[in-house]
Amino acid sequence: MAGAVFFRIRSFAPLPVIYVVMRQAWDSHPYPGPGGAAVDAALDGLGLALCVLGAAIRFVSIGFVPKGTSSESRTLQSHALNTEGPYAVVRHPLYLGNFFITVGLLCIAHEPWAWTLGFGYWLLSHAFIVRAEEALLRRTYGAQYDEWAARVPGWVPRLGAVGQLQGPFGWKRALQREVNPLVAWGMGATVLLLWERFARTELPASLGKKYLAVLAALLVLLIANKVWKKVSRA
Repeated sequence: MAGAVFFRIRSFAPLPVIYVVMRQAWDSHPYPGPGGAAVDAALDGLGLALCVLGAAIRFVSIGFVPKGTSSESRTLQSHALNTEGPYAVVRHPLYLGNFFITVGLLCIAHEPWAWTLGFGYWLLSHAFIVRAEEALLRRTYGAQYDEWAARVPGWVPRLGAVGQLQGPFGWKRALQREVNPLVAWGMGATVLLLWERFARTELPASLGKKYLAVLAALLVLLIANKVWKKVSRA
């Protein structure tokens, strides 16, 4: 029950959590945080790298998933049991991507309360969602699911199975599906960095304009993708 609820509201439920995390980051950003300025700068770079890694995992996963077997529905459902491609490497590739993006943003925030609340919410919501999904798959596919679950780990990728990422890649599907997550974490990371430098009076006008240009470009990308989706359906 809880898993189905978390799954249904997964797109907007994190917004209050994100607000509190941002607020905590704002209150703490006049100071470099634990470890000083050098650690904070290193975490900013690490955080961006982890976000890109998570986005890449999601993009590759969506691209290799057969068309019609992965939907953006708000209800738990299964059209097919995906066991090949990314799902031969790890059972939850999209959630693994979410994990890296979440950790990346929290690294940029670099604030203990942000870590406690943000990562705590991620663990709680994904624990319920994964449990509900796995229960659905086990009921639907029985022994086929059990064999796959015994062979493929849930969270630690089987690097030896990466060679199974073969076949046609759905570029259009991956691009259309992953623009929204890209815009979400991209704006989050940009705002965190913008706030950090503004709060420490380290924001020259030229750099501020660059951050605003990034935010504007992400917004344009979001609008363009929505238009592309509508045109594609027409």
